[in-house]
Amino acid sequence: MTNRAQQKDTKADRELYRCLNLSPPRSFLMIAGAGSGKTTSLIKGLTETLNKHGERLKLRRQKVACITYMEIAAGEIWADVGNNPLVHVSTIHSFLWSLVRSFQSDIQRWVANRIDEKLVELRETAAKFGPRVQQRTRDKNQSDISHYERQRIRIDGVRSFTYGTGSDYVKGILGHDDIIKMVPQFIVERPLMRSLLSQQYPFLFVDESQDAMENVVDALKAVEKEQGDHFCLGFFGDPMQRIYLTGIGSISAGQGWEPIKKSENFRCPTTVLGVANAIRRDGDGLVQTRGRMAGPEDALVSVPGSADIFVLPIDERRNQRLTQVRSWAARKNKDLAWLNDKDVKVLVIVHRMAAKRLGFNELYAALNDKAPEKFKSGFLDGTAWPVRPFNNFVLPLVIASNQGREFEAMQVLRSQSPLLDRKKLSGVNVDKRLGELRRFTENLQQMMEPESSATNADVLRHIHKSGVIDLDPRVLSYLNLPVQMDAKKGDNNEAAEDEDDGEELTKEVSAMDAFLACPASQFWGYYKYVKEDSPFSTQQGIKGAEFERVLVVLDDDEGTHVQFSYDKYLGIKPLSDREETNRREGKETSIERTRRLFYVCCTRAMKDLIVVLFTVNIVAAKSQITALNLFPANAIHLEGQLETN
Repeated sequence: MTNRAQQKDTKADRELYRCLNLSPPRSFLMIAGAGSGKTTSLIKGLTETLNKHGERLKLRRQKVACITYMEIAAGEIWADVGNNPLVHVSTIHSFLWSLVRSFQSDIQRWVANRIDEKLVELRETAAKFGPRVQQRTRDKNQSDISHYERQRIRIDGVRSFTYGTGSDYVKGILGHDDIIKMVPQFIVERPLMRSLLSQQYPFLFVDESQDAMENVVDALKAVEKEQGDHFCLGFFGDPMQRIYLTGIGSISAGQGWEPIKKSENFRCPTTVLGVANAIRRDGDGLVQTRGRMAGPEDALVSVPGSADIFVLPIDERRNQRLTQVRSWAARKNKDLAWLNDKDVKVLVIVHRMAAKRLGFNELYAALNDKAPEKFKSGFLDGTAWPVRPFNNFVLPLVIASNQGREFEAMQVLRSQSPLLDRKKLSGVNVDKRLGELRRFTENLQQMMEPESSATNADVLRHIHKSGVIDLDPRVLSYLNLPVQMDAKKGDNNEAAEDEDDGEELTKEVSAMDAFLACPASQFWGYYKYVKEDSPFSTQQGIKGAEFERVLVVLDDDEGTHVQFSYDKYLGIKPLSDREETNRREGKETSIERTRRLFYVCCTRAMKDLIVVLFTVNIVAAKSQITALNLFPANAIHLEGQLETN
């Protein structure tokens, strides 16, 4: 175990221990705000479980399961528990697959039904196409129908299924979406699945539970409801930090569960904590306490820090004004680190300011301008399926090769390429195979050079022709379509914006045309961006991170995400008619989503926080910020103050 388990217990930790040490243990729901040490409490919970129940678990060949949303988080937790064999740590998708992978005949029946469902959906969509739907949209729909019809004919011959990035049923590959849909369905519908889960994992903890999908939560709650005396279910999360739209957010406690609130904040100075509580005030009302402290353990004092907001006009001088703000902060705080890119974290909703500076403007435009929401949101954290082959394979391989790290390059190939699968190497000339892979890599390096004219389509076709990795069938479906000649300009005809059925498919077709036509070299700037190697970060992608100096940029004008609007959140701009209807019906609007995003951004700051709001209505914006009491009056600044300090 790491020293997290040795840290001083909080009131919430002691409540957690009580739940775990009851006979039988009691399920619980821990709500822990930003900077509260939620993961520390989770590690403490795992430690306590092993201390009190470890021998019994070992005798019964059982384990404690801990599942989380991201692979990185799973790795950190696994390291924290010291790779203990009694603990199973994995992502939600991997955990669900581990439960069902031996039920191959059941999986095959489910896949066949899934293909039938997809065919019904596609045919219904085609039947509703209006006269303004583009021919390429119709072609893509028909191509998908033909694809699934071929798969349906051949699916009965598939005897073994595995779990991969994207689904390819005939090859026996299930994707992320399949796992999330199939396994919870099995758990809810089949008593045997619920019994097997509780017998194998009598304790199950869910990290970042606000990001878990609703059907996953419902399935786990169904196990707890039936197997309660033999199954302890614990959720660790914070609804105010739900960023992904697929996440459940708030989770209702089951009967007899223990609600636990962890209100401490150990990260933010008192000034920033005041802003965080003001933002949260109109959300769930959790008030965070303590704040960051410094000094010896017996003489800790609060770190005051600073929190300011600038309200500035929308014009072509945005970058210049941000430079002025940082100079202002350097003078005011007597801290020259504000002038160094490496010492300041700039948080933005992915938009042109970062894309232009880092050189991936066309790539940004392709997957954001008039693109479907699934592309926009997936582009924020690098998970959108069009970018995965580059982020997960192309760039790691080329980086390792360019730097002469041959072992690392081979690891990338070995972990992802079917050409190096031991089963497929039987009878193959290995030296010849390795030579082919070396030539493939060299060609890939040339295509990814900054001055190369190779497009994304060129790179993907090179990969597909070589067979080095299996591309997502969704990518292949576009590579097989005729390329739109003016794709770089985007498809801006009115059909892309009309309300005809098939609009999302029309947007996807147009976005993919533009994406495939983009220079592949633009992925270098984007990769640097999503890997946090630049001063910029996405507001959606930094949950859990912390920085000394944080500059948050609020700019609806440059964003293309209708899901978020700072002007609407601050009351500068009214809700749309549809959102107003949603508000009256108690449904979520952009106000709630933006409040959560703003909370996550501001609570990254360990020392100084500056928010810059670009808006067309300076007077109204300042008035609303003052009325909402988000910042003290003396911390709200206008353009004129940039030169006076």
